Amino acid sequence: MKSLFFLLSVLFLQAVKAEEEKSIDLNTKSRFILEARELRRDSVFGPGLQFTTFGQDRGRFEEEVRGKVGPVSLLLTGIGAVQERQSPNTRIVSNEVYTDFALDKNHFTIGKKILSGDVGYGFRPIDVIQREQRLQVLPPALVGVPVLAWERFTADEAWSLLYTNPGHRQRSDPKADGALAARYYTRVGKTDVHAVARASDRYGYEAGGAFSSVPHESTELHASFLSIHRTENGKPASKALAGFTWTFENGFSLLGEAWWDGTAPTAQDWKNLNTRAKFLQNNPQALAGLTRMFSVPGYARSNALARIAWTDPAGSGWSASFDFLRTLEDRGYAATAAVGYEADRLRLDAGVRRFGGKPDAAYRLLPERGVLFAGVSLAF
Repeated sequence: MKSLFFLLSVLFLQAVKAEEEKSIDLNTKSRFILEARELRRDSVFGPGLQFTTFGQDRGRFEEEVRGKVGPVSLLLTGIGAVQERQSPNTRIVSNEVYTDFALDKNHFTIGKKILSGDVGYGFRPIDVIQREQRLQVLPPALVGVPVLAWERFTADEAWSLLYTNPGHRQRSDPKADGALAARYYTRVGKTDVHAVARASDRYGYEAGGAFSSVPHESTELHASFLSIHRTENGKPASKALAGFTWTFENGFSLLGEAWWDGTAPTAQDWKNLNTRAKFLQNNPQALAGLTRMFSVPGYARSNALARIAWTDPAGSGWSASFDFLRTLEDRGYAATAAVGYEADRLRLDAGVRRFGGKPDAAYRLLPERGVLFAGVSLAF
């Protein structure tokens, strides 16, 4: 490993020398986001919600700086956040700080970089490196992963070998675990094909593939699959997704996806949670502890998503969308309606998300009934 670091350091110094005369090129973007969250007044967790952050209105201001300083690409975010019944806080996040350089057909990257990868919209089985949580409301910029990467490109394909979080073993967050990963991409006719493999102490190996095909100019089909050697409970699991996108000349588009997440809680897990919460009605702090289950990335194993979106084909800048996510096993749902407007450097967003379903469904047990959100973004 020391020899690898030495080799990459030498190559990096050569790149710095070649790039040192280049100018600084930075752009900034300011964002202001507000969220008004509504508590579910009849929540089984009601007596304990005073010890949680559920139902607390919140807002944040973000100042992003993105661009290059010599050979270094960066994305930095300054965040000021306020939340009901909480003290204001500020922080600076280094989302990306990396340098990359090429030698013939070989491309090297050193630093912290966003490494998302998959073909899905609502769920991404083979995104085993970045592990991006999808379907969030006006989320902040992604935070990259420390990486040493070697990529090779040809006219028809690309592959990469990545060592993420160098020096780490198993951490509290799977994204922060040290791991070795390989990715492959090729294009066959009208179809993009992806493959990925990752090895870590936590999961053993993860391996999968995906494709996205455009059989007609208005139709796109996609699917992905991941096999996991072992999960947190020591058992193997899998993830899979299939979907389509259909676009129309009048600006409308329709997306449909169905997926399986073998790592998510089962409907019985949520029923058990409901039973325990009813038993602990006289113990508010224990009830609050039970709500930690809502921090899992996905609430159900089998899911279906329908999305209809519209963008004004006349170029006025207006857009609108409606998403309906259904958890098939427990019959819960999350419905989101949003509108947006974009003009030159300005972006406006507003919308509402509601949760519900059968009494034992995860989205019905969620202590929040819904959220109103709005955002303003201005680029410089």
